[in-house]
Amino acid sequence: MNESKMTVVARTLHLSGTSYEVGYQLGNKIKENLLLKKRYILKDKTIDLKQIEEENELFNHWCPGLCEEIRGFADALQVELGNLYFYDMSYLVPRCSQIALTSKVTADHMPVLVRNYEYAYEQEDFSLVKTAINKKYRHMGTSMLEFGRDEGINEWGLAVTMTSCGLPIVKLQNMKEPKIKGLQYWIVIRALLENCKDVNEALDYIKDMPIAFNMNMLLLDKAENMALVLTMDGKFAVKRVEAKDQESLLFTTNHVVLPQFKHLEPQAFRHSIGRYQYIEKELKDKKNITREQLKTMLLEKYPNGLCFHNYRESFGTTKSILLSPFEKTLEICWGGRLENQWLKYDLHSAEADEEFEIDLSIDQIEAGIFDWQSF
Repeated sequence: MNESKMTVVARTLHLSGTSYEVGYQLGNKIKENLLLKKRYILKDKTIDLKQIEEENELFNHWCPGLCEEIRGFADALQVELGNLYFYDMSYLVPRCSQIALTSKVTADHMPVLVRNYEYAYEQEDFSLVKTAINKKYRHMGTSMLEFGRDEGINEWGLAVTMTSCGLPIVKLQNMKEPKIKGLQYWIVIRALLENCKDVNEALDYIKDMPIAFNMNMLLLDKAENMALVLTMDGKFAVKRVEAKDQESLLFTTNHVVLPQFKHLEPQAFRHSIGRYQYIEKELKDKKNITREQLKTMLLEKYPNGLCFHNYRESFGTTKSILLSPFEKTLEICWGGRLENQWLKYDLHSAEADEEFEIDLSIDQIEAGIFDWQSF
């Protein structure tokens, strides 16, 4: 297979203070970065004041403090809220794999939540962010459009990841239109990390939340309770696994896995079914599963693993993540390449902000990989 390589810049940021102060810090950090400013600031407003007010009403209710953070960001950059790409994309994208395991089946006897994230590299922040905002739970995770979170873990050991369920709902060409007015997944995940201690609190927090994005969301906490939350066109289905239960594995790719909603989307991408079957073959009914085994699964190329380098088709692995609720750590490998190394971060350790280059390997698409098939 023909392969080329390109280099991008990854960042690690540490933000603390009030919500407004955190937003202002973030704005100052990208003020001199012309590439990031071009991405996050629109020349022409595509969303009006009424729509911003409607979004802010949702944000204030479900993710309080976010509006103040966005205002600080805009003030630092001296732009109007209507020119922020975040509002345009969040008014209502990815294809991924995720696996939650309890200590019953891991070699180190610790629960773990791992995931790959596949999408266009142009839509990836390549930023790991630690936040300590006044009156919010401290958390870390990778960012989406700077303010959102793609996944993460908080100070109580609650870990959250997601995969899109079916065709992503997002304001981009060839994607699916939302059926309801509601929140994008990156707001949902951040809200849970900042406001919930465990799986039970998280499930209670989102039970009335308007979620426009169709997704499979995995929750894992320090007590080893797990949950799979499937959202579909504003409806919910939940599978809960408590620490006392025998079941010790939950996983999803990019199609419906709970029976309540299979009739709504009875087909899936061939690669989603293939990845699901691969995870099942590697992990179901297995014991003594190691972190190295999981990392290898994340970085091995499909169909012998879960990794893709098809960035030209908006289907490349931008990051691989391992979250440890016991340790409150996050391990990340950028770009689906072992050469970029696994980097480990402790939520409570103090590191300096950093920028560093990583490489992406770029393949051509495999014929038929985006074909739909029944399951």
